[in-house]
Amino acid sequence: MTKDRKRKLKIRAEMAATGLLFNDAAPAFDLYDVPDAGHQPPAGVPMADDPLGLGNGTELFTAPLMVVTMLPAGPPGLEAAQVIADAVDYLIDPDAGWYRAYAEVHGPRPTRESGMAPLAGHRPGMLLVQVSARRSWTTETLHAFLRDAAVAILAALVARYPEITERHVTVRALQVETAQQILAVDSQPNARTDQAHPSLRNKDLSRDGADGPEPEDGSSYPFRLVDAHDRGWFAVGTALYLCAEAEQRRVEPTSVDELERERGPVRPVVPAPDSDLNRLQDAFTDAGPKAVASLLVALYRLARQHAEAEAERSGRMQSGRLYAGGEDSWETVAMRSLLWGLGVDLADKPRRLDEAMIETVHDVVDGWVAPDSDVYVEVANNITEAFQAAARKAGGWQGLADAHFQIGARFAHSTNSIEAAHAWLMGQPPAADSQTMDGT
Repeated sequence: MTKDRKRKLKIRAEMAATGLLFNDAAPAFDLYDVPDAGHQPPAGVPMADDPLGLGNGTELFTAPLMVVTMLPAGPPGLEAAQVIADAVDYLIDPDAGWYRAYAEVHGPRPTRESGMAPLAGHRPGMLLVQVSARRSWTTETLHAFLRDAAVAILAALVARYPEITERHVTVRALQVETAQQILAVDSQPNARTDQAHPSLRNKDLSRDGADGPEPEDGSSYPFRLVDAHDRGWFAVGTALYLCAEAEQRRVEPTSVDELERERGPVRPVVPAPDSDLNRLQDAFTDAGPKAVASLLVALYRLARQHAEAEAERSGRMQSGRLYAGGEDSWETVAMRSLLWGLGVDLADKPRRLDEAMIETVHDVVDGWVAPDSDVYVEVANNITEAFQAAARKAGGWQGLADAHFQIGARFAHSTNSIEAAHAWLMGQPPAADSQTMDGT
């Protein structure tokens, strides 16, 4: 997308949030440059002082937005709901930095209200987006929040469907009453932000002490940490961290110094080295159709090894070592369920396994999460990155998964298990070719 197109896109978001006409919104927008938001901490953008809105005087608020756009028919058009939901995971306040948000998206539904010129191969669709964040709400911060969300949504749709351009997308705020009328007949969302932060799904999360001290030495702090007990922590303020399932664990925001004293040494979560990803990619490719089964068994054996070591240390046959880098992500949840489900069963089926690949996965992943390392590498998403690279080389899912992992095949695993494995490793469920945008 060219710089000029990005500028126009974001000015349209300013118009949607404030009601200004283009000529009025453009000069205001040009006072600052708003970078694109995304589904991960945006590169080069600082974290806001309170990115989760856990400080005093904040509250969770949900605002409805209406998105009307042109979408291709069939499964590609249906993906728009998830594209929008994931686009608002990290929003960018141009003055304060990035912060977290959450969305539930209803639709797309066919509409005749687009006001847009026809686009070959596309048809107009309408989506209701309920986007939430925790902030200290004023008229000014609400307008800014709507602008930030609109910027993210517009940019994500144009990136996913480049044919539509910004001329084929409108985002506008809705009256709450109008949104409630829509929800009365369409109460279940079609998509949710799939890596939504737990604090945005929990209105009762403790906010005491969430205003962390400003660093005096200009230090920067990693977004995620893993402690010596294999528990993961994520930043909720400057030098301030919270763990997943904080309410159930009765944990409050904790300073990095206290974490180091009470649960240290702590390790930053870092990207996987390219050399490791290349080793995994080659191992998956060499294993061919045995790759999926072998991967689940390799991770199951490793998880069991970690659990047995923890049982010797503390008496608890349970370890979070493979999951601590992203315990609150759906990818980690899916991986954990699969390796303790199918992984257990497949461990007794040697004909479906490639032991050389299993040994490579064990070696690489165990190194990522080793407690004596200075850093921790998140497992689920890095496995996905290497697997998808191998799948592109091997001709897709069929090249790395045997007949038991193909939906509809004789003696196949359950549909739920296959879909979960495919969604985790390939980044999406198996294509549902019979779907269209209106569900018929």
